Amino acid sequence: MAENITEFTNWKADSQSFDSVAEYYHAYRPGYPTELIEDILQLSGIQPDGSILEIGGGTGKATLLFAQKGFSMLCLEPGQNLLTVAERNLAAYPRVRFVNTRFEEWDGEQLKFDLVISAQAYHWVPEGVRYAKTASILKERGYLAAFWNMYPGMDHKIREALDQVYRQRAPELAKAPKPMNETTESIANSIRSSGYFENVVVRKYPWSLRYSTKEYLGLLNTYSDHLRLSERKRSRLFGDIAEVLDQNGGYIDRPYLSIVYLAQRRAGP
Repeated sequence: MAENITEFTNWKADSQSFDSVAEYYHAYRPGYPTELIEDILQLSGIQPDGSILEIGGGTGKATLLFAQKGFSMLCLEPGQNLLTVAERNLAAYPRVRFVNTRFEEWDGEQLKFDLVISAQAYHWVPEGVRYAKTASILKERGYLAAFWNMYPGMDHKIREALDQVYRQRAPELAKAPKPMNETTESIANSIRSSGYFENVVVRKYPWSLRYSTKEYLGLLNTYSDHLRLSERKRSRLFGDIAEVLDQNGGYIDRPYLSIVYLAQRRAGP
């Protein structure tokens, strides 16, 4: 039931699954706290005329929050359906440009950026490419900001009922997630140990979002582990989840913990 970014292994197949549900992704995936965006801008020191590269722009949920500030942005997105939705949502921002490609396959266009951002996507970039290529396209002392919405779990009674549904209908999804602190520290350490970045800052933002039964099923239909289920198994799982929510007011308050990892490109070659 928990979404944990360290659990994904079949990265190419999983990332492609998001493209098949692009409209669901845009409709039901959460956005990001205003404080998170403001902290990125403040801590990175990016100027109003600064340029931003976005890795894995998706449907533009994070893109829009930076575009509204007036920045010049180049957004890389390998999913054609996701990119189409993003272009539609960002049509009013001529300083935002999209390229249908993976970061690791992009030729770089000989460009340099003040800030590289990645929302919900940086873990999809192969580790052997991730930090080296990011550093190579940053300006001297530029910044990387990678951020995710993570799920810390629920403490109220509805969780027990939902856990029982998962154990019965999809036991492969019922395993306990790794401790949040362990996951957070692992990502921070990987940035530090890469040799390409320094001054790593980690900030957390707890918040929550209320979903109706329909909205919550739409959200679950954007998770790669749920999409890997057979259609029959997923239908039965969703039916039982809907029954639990309808018996508890027809909604669920889902907690989130947004986490940003901000790091400055190390000086020198």
